Amino acid sequence: MTKKKILVVGGGYSKERIISLKTSKAVINSIKKLYNVKFCEPDQNFASIIKTFKPDVIFNALHGRFGEDGFIQSIFESLNVKYTHSGVLSSMLAMDKELSKYIFLKNKILTPKFIVLKSESINLKIKKIKKKFNSNVVIKPLNEGSSFDVYICNKNNLSKNLKKMKNY
Repeated sequence: MTKKKILVVGGGYSKERIISLKTSKAVINSIKKLYNVKFCEPDQNFASIIKTFKPDVIFNALHGRFGEDGFIQSIFESLNVKYTHSGVLSSMLAMDKELSKYIFLKNKILTPKFIVLKSESINLKIKKIKKKFNSNVVIKPLNEGSSFDVYICNKNNLSKNLKKMKNY
């Protein structure tokens, strides 16, 4: 009996690349005795690797943007390959913290108060935050993974941490 083929996709382009590589290594070490396992990154050769290896399933070990936001899932689906992970739409909605909040509210799921800060000056952002909240706040990007660029802020470090997030 031939072993099933599993393609582990990891690494990638997000800020969570290093943890994704660690996840990939752990997955491969756990299943390599039972399956024919191959690792690849989602680079320019990615589609051709999928077509030549012909995996029975892709284990999605990507983290963060492009791995958990529906992007890579749409590629898997366009290539008609089974994969681990949620589908395109559910991945996209779960990764977008603003859309997720509105879904929670619509379905009466308890969630902390929030505001979305766009491309505004630091002073305007601080003013909006102070108007809505009277205690410490958590600031984070709308569409990054759960552990990067997340800051718990008080009145003393809010401005400094908002400046760190100027690229979002």
